[in-house]
Amino acid sequence: MIEKKKNRIEILGIAMLVLLISGVCMIPCFKTGLPYGDDQQVHMLRVESILKALKSGQGYPVYIYQTMLEGYGYGMGIFYPDLFLLPAVLFRLLGASPEIAMKIYIYVLMICTGLTAYYTGRSIGRSRCAGVVTMVLYTMGHYHLEDVYTRFALGEIAAMVFIPLAFLALYDLTEMGHSRKGLLCVSYSCLMLSHTISFVLCVVMGIIWVCARWKRIAACRRLIGAVCMEALACAVLTCYYWLPVLEQFADGRFYVSNEPAFYTHEETQTLLAIVSGKYSVAFIEIGILALMVFVSIYKKVYNKKALMCLVTAAVLLVCETKIFPWKLIDRTPFVSIQFPWRLNMFTEFFVALGLALQSVDIIKLLPSYRRNACLCAAGSILIGIFSLNMVWNIELGGYVNYPEGYADNAGSTDSIGFWEWLPAEGDLATSVGAESSGMVKCEDTYIRGRYGSDGSYEFDAGKTAGECIVPKYYYKGYEAIMADGRKLTVSKCLNDGLVEISVSPEAGKVVVKYKGTKIQHWSWRISISAVLLMLLILIMQHAVEKGKIQSYMEWWSNYGKKENQVKKNC
Repeated sequence: MIEKKKNRIEILGIAMLVLLISGVCMIPCFKTGLPYGDDQQVHMLRVESILKALKSGQGYPVYIYQTMLEGYGYGMGIFYPDLFLLPAVLFRLLGASPEIAMKIYIYVLMICTGLTAYYTGRSIGRSRCAGVVTMVLYTMGHYHLEDVYTRFALGEIAAMVFIPLAFLALYDLTEMGHSRKGLLCVSYSCLMLSHTISFVLCVVMGIIWVCARWKRIAACRRLIGAVCMEALACAVLTCYYWLPVLEQFADGRFYVSNEPAFYTHEETQTLLAIVSGKYSVAFIEIGILALMVFVSIYKKVYNKKALMCLVTAAVLLVCETKIFPWKLIDRTPFVSIQFPWRLNMFTEFFVALGLALQSVDIIKLLPSYRRNACLCAAGSILIGIFSLNMVWNIELGGYVNYPEGYADNAGSTDSIGFWEWLPAEGDLATSVGAESSGMVKCEDTYIRGRYGSDGSYEFDAGKTAGECIVPKYYYKGYEAIMADGRKLTVSKCLNDGLVEISVSPEAGKVVVKYKGTKIQHWSWRISISAVLLMLLILIMQHAVEKGKIQSYMEWWSNYGKKENQVKKNC
């Protein structure tokens, strides 16, 4: 009883520490406005677009952000998963302003990052101290804070929540006898639905891990089957995202298909920038880890896992330079990685984990373990504050206000990044930026229509007949319906990538709306069914472990015997 109470107090203390560390990381958000980041306007518009879609009854998933591009619509919801943006949308639905909703959302992501890092560090290091140090250094890591305050890369920030779990799943598979069944599937599914590039990098990490530990996996065929089953489950759970993506690519071309926005070999880091520049891991963390490992090797008390973390971090840092053949990578689909310094997501984690593991091994040799563990945690916090200070005082790019209703201003909806998911034939200068913006073009005639709150576009064709170009960017799934309910033929205009419809004489009013495709509808149903099935399996598994199902079966068997005995007596 005393031991249980002690554990509860320690768990409460760790929970409070996670909340505190996350709160410290949020200090730059205490001012009015949001700290400006490179991708901020795009992600703020994503939240507002989903919010408006839900309010207008379009439902979820929201494949086309209809409010973007002044009503022309942008298919970012098809290609860029937005599941983990829903908490921010929920805060907006509850009445928070765009600015406050985003600040709360970032705080939630900070907390989740701390929890997953702690769980991973504790599981691998078999120590609460290892968990705390991993949590502090990873959450307050220089690159993680830059992602939040310099880049505002929400997808990557969300992905960093699951990177520790993805590594733990791989470690558990080969080193712990696959005791955490389902973790590989869940972590990789969450990665895919948060940030596709991070998912691809984690797949590469998984392949390298499996190759490195192949002898152990091959010796136990059960593990091969487990990996295949979890990979299949991941594919089914996430099919509502990747199947529609493949469908759109099969139907047409987009800007990302023609020319990459960035070439990786042009975005490499110099050796100096690796340890001191933007998008780097703070040099103080790498230096302390290297010093600790080298001293520990000299004293013959080094931790092999910590040494491997140091080596892995060093290799990843070298891969960010021109030493790595990025020009060859640019000839493959992996050019979509864009920035070699994205690898710092993993470097940050391995440095944090390595420091945690080596610290625990050292303080175990010293008297008063608890006191030294507290000192170790305090030292980690000081390192984190140093990283926060660098980002806050040196790299922060000012603050931006996002008042209620800012997205209702048409000019505020044109920030869509590098047009990656715009039809390849599209050009904003000849659509959104033209004098005829928002009008239907039928031969040489322009017709003024109106955008509906549900993302539709309605216009009166009158006696016009022929091909009409509607001010909506084309994605497979659009429908055009006349007043009498008949459907018109919809295609893509090969000149400008807009929706083109064949209008019949006396068509009258025509409504163009994105209804989705059969693949989108069925893949969503399959993913939802898979989630429900997985939850049922988890509940059943938990019940079996607790012995509840066995007790129920015994009760049912005894009940049946009693019923039979009563019938015999009668």
